Amino acid sequence: MAAEKPRDMAATAPAPTRVAPPSGQLNVISAGCRVVGNLTFSGSLRLGGEVEGDVICDGLLTVDAGAQINGRVRAGEITVMGKIIGEIVAVRRIEVGRGAHVEGSVFSPSMLVEGNARVDGDLLIAPERSQAHIDRAKTLVLLKPAAPSPAETGTSQAG
Repeated sequence: MAAEKPRDMAATAPAPTRVAPPSGQLNVISAGCRVVGNLTFSGSLRLGGEVEGDVICDGLLTVDAGAQINGRVRAGEITVMGKIIGEIVAVRRIEVGRGAHVEGSVFSPSMLVEGNARVDGDLLIAPERSQAHIDRAKTLVLLKPAAPSPAETGTSQAG
């Protein structure tokens, strides 16, 4: 007689092993996603959605058209096609594409701004970041006007 096959193959299969992600891993936050909080990534990040908080990654940060970050940003390289509002630090390079919007204190050793892009803020494009620039970035954050209250916009929050 032939041996019977086990009925539950999952019970006899070896457990999957976890493999460490590659150092150049691409992380994705798709359009339609909204994250509230700080994000830290190893590798690169492609953002199609919205982040309310700080974003830190050691690789390439790509902010797609229609995507937005409101917070401090630090990455090896940054490509903006959407919108970033806050303190922005690119370790190697920042590119601001057509129709993109960058607002805040920006530091990078190299910067490329394409036509029809909007850059509002304090720029330091230099090999090193000075203490004066760091202090200026802190001042700009403190001086940024708060969002208007419902009374100022004429809207009501009563439900």
